Amino acid sequence: MPLSFKSLTRSFACLFALFTAASVHASETFTLESKLIDEGITARVALPESYEHSDSFQYPVLLVMDGSTQFEHIAGNVNFLSTFSIVPEMIVVGVSARNRLKRFTHTKMEAYADRSGGAEQYTQFLQDELMPALQKKYRVSPYTVVTGHSLSGLYTSYLATHHSDFINAAISVSPSLWWDDFALINDIKAAEQEGEKPAVRWFVSMANEPNEMAESYERLLNVLEAKPESAFNWESKQFPNETHDSTPLIGNVEGLKSVFRGFNAVPNIEIKSLEQLQAFYADYEKTVGYDFPMSVQQYNVYGLKAAYEGQVDWGQAILEKGVEVFGQSEILWDSLATVYAMNDNNESALKASNKAVQFAHEHQSKYISEIEAQNSDLKKQTEN
Repeated sequence: MPLSFKSLTRSFACLFALFTAASVHASETFTLESKLIDEGITARVALPESYEHSDSFQYPVLLVMDGSTQFEHIAGNVNFLSTFSIVPEMIVVGVSARNRLKRFTHTKMEAYADRSGGAEQYTQFLQDELMPALQKKYRVSPYTVVTGHSLSGLYTSYLATHHSDFINAAISVSPSLWWDDFALINDIKAAEQEGEKPAVRWFVSMANEPNEMAESYERLLNVLEAKPESAFNWESKQFPNETHDSTPLIGNVEGLKSVFRGFNAVPNIEIKSLEQLQAFYADYEKTVGYDFPMSVQQYNVYGLKAAYEGQVDWGQAILEKGVEVFGQSEILWDSLATVYAMNDNNESALKASNKAVQFAHEHQSKYISEIEAQNSDLKKQTEN
């Protein structure tokens, strides 16, 4: 989180363990036998670091197409970016299709008649089988983001322009928009999204690529630029120093920042009180059509930032609200202990720190040493 130099130095030690742990958070897998596409699916799932800090908090889902190759770096970037409230904490799910050409194309080409045109069926699988399975197993909120690259980028472009009933945001990295004589671009040219809710937030990018890839990207931009803003909510970016194979790394980072633009309430050194934060996210709900309740990392970042920038009472109020919502969070109890100590309230600081130690042990926290170190210091100060 960008702070003044002095504040950055003081807060770095408090936050370092958090983003280090988040970047290596373990994933799990589950299998699903699909009747709609008649095959078994193995999904990889990365839960937010704070998932165990509440029994009821729900998280948006990010569906990663081509999960076998794209899941790990995207899950790591989501955890890093969410630690600093640049994007929300999310449940990241990697799914791979056995027949990419069939699953990721929405029209049939004569040369591939039996091996293409299955995008709508695959969407039914995701919407009617995979998502209900995720909702049954995990605390999933009704906000869904999809990301894809190349052929799967064509597919996420299809979802962005044809399925606002299913998804809320989409990332399309170097999408294969040339498919079937630019069929999807022609669809976009002829269509308008319904205005019942905010349009899908869509980020599309292109690397330094030749021939039909570059041509299709230019065609898409020309079509989108001619549309009214109410029809498609999109942003685009080119990466001239990237190749088709390297671009998913930067493309997904920039895509996440794009589809969640405006999410970070305190992006620089300015700070907000709890009331101002609540008002900020009420306004953000009007923009995106979904209420994002504040998560562990938001309470933590905003609370510490307020305290280190001189508004200790603001920071204390934010973190106290945080432990009220996430009573099992060692992250928030430890930060609250820090802020109590800044307010010369060592007795309350020690109580909060003791809770942080308790939950850190229960969760087998990767940053237990930092939490125990503060606890030890507070005990010494209280005894003196």
